[in-house]
Amino acid sequence: MRESLMGEFSTLKILVVEDNRTQAESLRYILEKAGHEVMIATDGTAGLDMIMQQRPDLILTDVIMSPMDGYEFCRRIKEDEKTRTIPVILVTYLYNPSDVIKALEFGADNFIIKPFDADCIYSRITSTIQALHQTSNERTEALNVSFSNHQYVITSGRVQILNILLSTYETAIKNNCELQVADERLHYLNAQLQKAVSDLKHANEELHHKNLERGRLETALDRSNKKFQYMGSIIHHILLTQLSSVFHNLDKVRIGQQGGQYETGPYFGKAYELVEKALNIVRITSETLDPMTQSPSWMDLHHLVKNSLSDLSPGMVRIDCQLPENVWINAYPLIEKVFSELVDNSIRHGKTTSTIRFNLEEIQGDPILIYEDDGVGIPESDKKMIFSHEYGLSASHGLFLSEEILSVTGITITETGEPGMGARFEIRFPKGTIRSGSDNGFTKSNNK
Repeated sequence: MRESLMGEFSTLKILVVEDNRTQAESLRYILEKAGHEVMIATDGTAGLDMIMQQRPDLILTDVIMSPMDGYEFCRRIKEDEKTRTIPVILVTYLYNPSDVIKALEFGADNFIIKPFDADCIYSRITSTIQALHQTSNERTEALNVSFSNHQYVITSGRVQILNILLSTYETAIKNNCELQVADERLHYLNAQLQKAVSDLKHANEELHHKNLERGRLETALDRSNKKFQYMGSIIHHILLTQLSSVFHNLDKVRIGQQGGQYETGPYFGKAYELVEKALNIVRITSETLDPMTQSPSWMDLHHLVKNSLSDLSPGMVRIDCQLPENVWINAYPLIEKVFSELVDNSIRHGKTTSTIRFNLEEIQGDPILIYEDDGVGIPESDKKMIFSHEYGLSASHGLFLSEEILSVTGITITETGEPGMGARFEIRFPKGTIRSGSDNGFTKSNNK
């Protein structure tokens, strides 16, 4: 019978015992594709009945079935003299050492581990049939094996035992290779994941910075819009007040000319002065609101101060500029107008001003530009008011606009002079907005 099996190996009649219909049909497809005749039984009992009716050349059986599992099915086949020579291959997910020993105890001829492929099935069938031919005359003796506190009696032949052990080893090698491939794939995916996480983190940080920058710009834009609206309304009010005063003085001139009641010259002069101030306010405001003048840049401080004095008549006052050379500030170009306004106020309202001094000192670690004159100074009660637009309406110092121009870049200005001893303004620059080409460019002072 075994010789006939080898001679007709290409057309074996194979019984598949499998309670899973999908698995059974998968085995049928693989086996029939190789030219074998396939019978299917859904459990061990049906398989035994089918064997009695139509003897197969080979049996492939699942292990985990009910009510009769694959081990019991195999035992009954191997204990029956009529069927014991039929080779049985267990098809299972199980291949622990205890499973292998148990399979040998019940007389199984080989293993096929799920999930399987066609090449594995063909290889197992070939090796099982070849082993059956080699052990046709082999005499076996029972072998007692103890494993995990269990006793097993194995009656399988040496070739049969070796075949199952080799199949188990082959499965272990295959699984180990697949595990290594999976491990390498996992490392690759992990590296990709780490890169993706890093990229995502970087993107989130960039997005966060962009959101912060956008928020900062929106806040600055909103603040600038409110400031421009505020300045616009104030300038409108200032100009209206100035023009009303011009109209009043011109009206005095008209009445004086008609009746000859008084000298009109002073009123002409006052009207001219008011018009000049109004034009100056319009010019500074226009430059302040012009986007072309709103970009800060690095400028030479000494040259800025010098340029601010270009319209000053020679001999009007003495300018004592003690600013060091090669000191640069990062500010809006309109800061030059601030210096001009300070000089103009000293001359117009200082009364006894004869000398104006510019100096750069370091006070409590911060570089501060000091502006001083020797005029009458500013009364203590007016020190806080001089930067308000209401104060500017009556005195026209223009310091309100000067403070607004400086504040756009964070520069601050305060009046610290003593009344009766001249005006003294401290212009403080934020960190990073002033630099010097000389380490000895600043004069240290303990002035507060």
